[in-house]
Amino acid sequence: MNGRPAGLRPRVDVELLERAVGWTRGALAGVADDEAGRPTPCAGWVLTDLLVHMVDTLEVVTELSLGRMARVGPSPASTRPSVLADHLSVLGCALLEGWLRGPPPGPLAVGEGRIEPEVAVEVSALEIAVHGWDVARARGLATPLPPLLAAALLPVAVRRVPRVGRGGRFAPPVTPSATDPASLLLAHLGRA
Repeated sequence: MNGRPAGLRPRVDVELLERAVGWTRGALAGVADDEAGRPTPCAGWVLTDLLVHMVDTLEVVTELSLGRMARVGPSPASTRPSVLADHLSVLGCALLEGWLRGPPPGPLAVGEGRIEPEVAVEVSALEIAVHGWDVARARGLATPLPPLLAAALLPVAVRRVPRVGRGGRFAPPVTPSATDPASLLLAHLGRA
């Protein structure tokens, strides 16, 4: 027995995720369809590619937060940047709602694998914030990643994204342009 009354789901710390979603929603505000082909910091990707990837990822982690088995589904029906950005904002709210209710007990099913709820929340926060930065850069916004958010995400990135053996998830680390937390975080994740 874990000391919890039967039927109650355990809590995970979602404060970092909430901050990442809030900041990224700001980067997504006002995305226009004529921005579709803007290049992003992700090599070879334009804004539409990035937004489709973000929707795919957020749909999976939202399913996890709601206690359902996460499957990689088809790409979103629309590739209009404005529709994708609006959908991402809604998904971010649903994701937070799911985690605020608390995750299901035990590891969560992701395809054939399993992931602990705490890891899912940390990695989601990291992915959402960094891709929010990618969106802001692609859109020409001068909004920097908030220093306190970057400082909180840096140890997550170091713990969860190895310097070698990243597969295709992140580019290799680059030399940071400065020593502030945002520069260190972005450099660790292959962004200049």
